[in-house]
Amino acid sequence: MVLVRDVDPSILLVGKKPGENPGPYLPRDIDRPLAEALQTVQFTLIVYEVYSGARRSAWEALSATHSRTELVIEPEIDDLTTDQSDGPAVLWLDRKLPQTLGRDPAAVAKWLARDPARRVLGLVGDSQYEHPGLRAAIDELRPFVLRVNPKLSDRERELADAMFPGLKPVHAIDEIAVVLNSTVYHSVRTPDPFASHVADYRPDTDDGVDRLGIGTDVRMLADLVVSRMITPPLSIGLFGSWGSGKSFFMRQMQLRVRDLADSAHEAEIAADEHGKSVSSYCSSVRQISFNAWHYSEANLLASLATHIFDNLAASGAENDLQRQADALAERRKTEKTLLGRLSAVRLERRTLTAQQKQANRRRRKPREYVRAVFDSLTETDKAWIASRLGVDRPTAEDLERLAQETGGLRSDVAEFWRRLRQDPVPLLVLIGGLVTVLVVTLLVGRSQVSGVLGGLTLVSSALTVVLRMRASAGRIHEALDKLGGPSDEDEETERRLAELDAESERLEKAVTELAPGLDLVSFAESRVSDYVEHLGVVSLLRKDLETFATMLAEVPHGSGKIERTVLYIDDLDRCPPKVVVQVLEAIHLLLALPVFVVVVGVDPRWLKKAVEQHYEQMLGDDPETFAENYLEKIFQVPFTLSPMDDPGFAGLVRGLAASEVQDAAPEPAPARTDQATGDRAPVAVEPPRREEAPPPSSGQSTIDLRPPRLVVSPAELDFLPTLAPLIRSPRAAKRLLNLYRLLRARLAGEDLAEFLADGSREAPFRAVMVLLSVLVGYPEAVSWFFAVLEGADPDDNALDVVSGLNDHELRPKLERGLSGGSWPERAASYQRWLPLVNRFSFARDD
Repeated sequence: MVLVRDVDPSILLVGKKPGENPGPYLPRDIDRPLAEALQTVQFTLIVYEVYSGARRSAWEALSATHSRTELVIEPEIDDLTTDQSDGPAVLWLDRKLPQTLGRDPAAVAKWLARDPARRVLGLVGDSQYEHPGLRAAIDELRPFVLRVNPKLSDRERELADAMFPGLKPVHAIDEIAVVLNSTVYHSVRTPDPFASHVADYRPDTDDGVDRLGIGTDVRMLADLVVSRMITPPLSIGLFGSWGSGKSFFMRQMQLRVRDLADSAHEAEIAADEHGKSVSSYCSSVRQISFNAWHYSEANLLASLATHIFDNLAASGAENDLQRQADALAERRKTEKTLLGRLSAVRLERRTLTAQQKQANRRRRKPREYVRAVFDSLTETDKAWIASRLGVDRPTAEDLERLAQETGGLRSDVAEFWRRLRQDPVPLLVLIGGLVTVLVVTLLVGRSQVSGVLGGLTLVSSALTVVLRMRASAGRIHEALDKLGGPSDEDEETERRLAELDAESERLEKAVTELAPGLDLVSFAESRVSDYVEHLGVVSLLRKDLETFATMLAEVPHGSGKIERTVLYIDDLDRCPPKVVVQVLEAIHLLLALPVFVVVVGVDPRWLKKAVEQHYEQMLGDDPETFAENYLEKIFQVPFTLSPMDDPGFAGLVRGLAASEVQDAAPEPAPARTDQATGDRAPVAVEPPRREEAPPPSSGQSTIDLRPPRLVVSPAELDFLPTLAPLIRSPRAAKRLLNLYRLLRARLAGEDLAEFLADGSREAPFRAVMVLLSVLVGYPEAVSWFFAVLEGADPDDNALDVVSGLNDHELRPKLERGLSGGSWPERAASYQRWLPLVNRFSFARDD
């Protein structure tokens, strides 16, 4: 018995010598479905075109899925019929497939029937496959058919560019053989195996080539983030365990967003027009990355605010750096911006306020100083203080109180009447004057004379009082001045502060009315220094974000307007629970403004535990439900990364183990055999020169700038009302529809047609809607429900499966729906979509 892993590849591939290394393998789009078929169906057939590399793809998939399984290579019919062994095995049929199946397909069927784990992997040329006789024999075994051709897809071309830097654009798989078979290639890549070597190393960074097939998921989320069809705010939770590739996924999202924005910008320049009529994607996007772990020991909210404004201060949109920098430089040569003047006003006001407080502190004399001043007064001065304040024996405290109360017209009038009542001299003068006026009036009878005399009397009385007041007060003014009071400098300071307040109000109003295209960077710059001084001030951040959003809304297109700001937050699951909750609170703050899209990469288990620990006193009896509800408020779109499968692992380790193409030396010799495909020897061309490859992007090379908006079909709309019992709130209804549209956007062409299948009760879209409804409406029961459904036999009736649920609220609703005649009734219809639907939840990625 020979296992797959022990078979020499030269036996299966064309043109290989025993023990010869087949060379690096370019991952193909067929790899994933081929690997899945080898694991799930008994007969997999590859129909290939010439020079398509089908044998190599078949060998790679077989090695990844059945490396420890016995391999039977193209046996004779008699060997099959007489074979009495049992147990798992793989039958490889290639050149002998027409002979074997054409002569006796029943022998192959009997060989398969000996064990359900047995597999047949067949390869047949497309011309042979169309032969009626052979086709009939093949169809008897009901194979899963895959086709492969030599032309490379966009993704495959990107991988080829990364694996073979400097190679001219590759369009077909056989073109790569030129590199693999050249003299230069073999002289570099086949060194003495026993010579000294330097160990290779691949850093654990977020760059590199997508070898796990995440392109579809990346495009799904990136296209949503940059779409003009949506209105932020929006937050996406990108969930996965440590090392699952969250950072790499976000990096690929950034590249895709940049490609979309650049393409949209170029199209708008060419059309001399802006908006949805040219592109459904934003043409001016600012992307900011924030690593929460780097700031876990600092004030997180202040650090995040500083980081955001620091990035915004660097420029406007990511694809508009130089233009905005030049415009700002020219503007600043001619005049100060309003924000610059506003900052100067605020600075002057803070300085004056600080000076005023310092002066007040200097005037607050110590108690010993006040007592010394009081002791320097005469007894007459102290008597005046006592009479002024109405006390028997004045103290130093009375002197200090008098210093605060003395001054003003009201105080002087009150003092005048008080002195008039207490001092007999002016009172006697006044009474004598009045008697004289009365006598003169009676004797002379002239009112004019009496009026003059009366006036003189009043004046003399008042003068007497005032002179006595001034004489008494003059003796103590010097003492009062020593205690300090409002000075001319204080009055000038108050006047200037009032002027600055008025100027600040005027400038703030002007800022809100100004078209701030050229002031956005100035605004961000002015705030960075303020946050250094006021770290952790939530109200300041909120106010400035609101100001930034208002300014941004006023910017005309073409003047540095940032249409979308995307914030990526990574490594949150390395931070303590307190910091995790602070980040969630900051996201909630950002989502209050229609400016930001936030993408957070985190392990959902750590996220839930952090929420539960932080709010431990508020959890009640169901902490998991509390955490779910809390996170639902923060993240509108939860999405779990797909776990790495066997083919993905094989492709990844192959790519990491591949060496770089070294510098070319002499001219290559004529090529021999296609190392990549095993099909033919192509014509030799000039070997590649070593160049720095550009960073790969997960986006397609040709971007459709005006994709049609996703329209829900009548069949889908008609089915939605049947889900009403499962949806318990308006938020849940919106969440259901958002997640469904996002999932459906993954599909196109034949896949979408099969997904909708309007006339079928088992249409996939119906099963997906039911599963999403349970996920959204009953998150606390979804894990149990999905586990029960996944463990059922595919041929079971779904109604029988759910009858075993121990949930008295959910089970009756599912039973009514499944018995209503519109929900899919087969368990297999749901099982097919469970893995994908479950990725849109907060569930652990088992």
